[in-house]
Amino acid sequence: MRRRGLRSVVLALIAVAAVPVSASATENRPCPDFVLGNGPTLHPEGIAYDGRRDRFLVGSVTHGTVSAVQPDGSTRTLVNDPRLITTMGLAVDRGKVLAVNGDIGIGDRSTPETIGKTAGLGIYDAHSGKQIKYVDLAALDPQRPHFGNDVAVAADGTAYVTDSRSGAIYRVPPYGLPSILIRDDRLMPAGSGNGANGIVWHPGGFLLVAHSSGRSLWRIPLRAPANLAQVTVNEPIGALDGLLLTGTTTLDGIDNTSANRVLRLHSTDGWHTATVKSSLPWPDPAPTTMARSRCGTYVLTGRLDQLLSGTRTDEFRLRALRF
Repeated sequence: MRRRGLRSVVLALIAVAAVPVSASATENRPCPDFVLGNGPTLHPEGIAYDGRRDRFLVGSVTHGTVSAVQPDGSTRTLVNDPRLITTMGLAVDRGKVLAVNGDIGIGDRSTPETIGKTAGLGIYDAHSGKQIKYVDLAALDPQRPHFGNDVAVAADGTAYVTDSRSGAIYRVPPYGLPSILIRDDRLMPAGSGNGANGIVWHPGGFLLVAHSSGRSLWRIPLRAPANLAQVTVNEPIGALDGLLLTGTTTLDGIDNTSANRVLRLHSTDGWHTATVKSSLPWPDPAPTTMARSRCGTYVLTGRLDQLLSGTRTDEFRLRALRF
């Protein structure tokens, strides 16, 4: 009787454990319009949403870390890899965190050997933060300056990374060796500022890439990347930074240089041309990018305005995007 009773208890515990309590808890969690983040001088530029754990992840321009944002806005370090200097674009895919590495000279780990010479992609377990691998993308073209900036992941798990200084888009497959998808002078910086910046993968088989200093948007077909072309837009789009594809015909982008605003673009011809449908002034200074969660899209402001003026702060902001 005791053995049967113990077996019944064990089976009951297994049955309880199988119930997705975390999912119901997630559904009951409120969706705030604004989250005031707090992390020790993180100054995040990149953000991603981890749907499995219902949390945002943010990078750090200063520390080169990846941190999980708690519901109250506090942070917990998830990835602390000494190879990461400034964590820029982030993505979560198939239980992995992808973090782009760069160095513009204001990170705690910046050195003369890495400033303006760093472009890499770190891949980590989304649960433990343990490194899976690190890909040195700058090594593919060591004679050029480098600044790894943003990442997009295709349906097959292939990652595409922008380099804002070298004019390159890198291809990092789930298996096999990384390569330069394309390097083109038209993706180089136009004067001061960044060249190729924000990037999204489109299921139609192409990439959309923001060129910040060139005030332009580019379409890069994956089967024939040399046929890249500038997207014709009906009005000026400013210096786009982060991009978010919200549907096959709708793209949101952040213009944080000429103005603090979020644009919504629409295309009916596969992104050969586009129309600005909305321009929303943004209340927070220097927004950089955004991520879509179960609660909708949130825009990140990492207070880079303060950092670039010489002042560090623990504050960052997440604000819901409501067009």
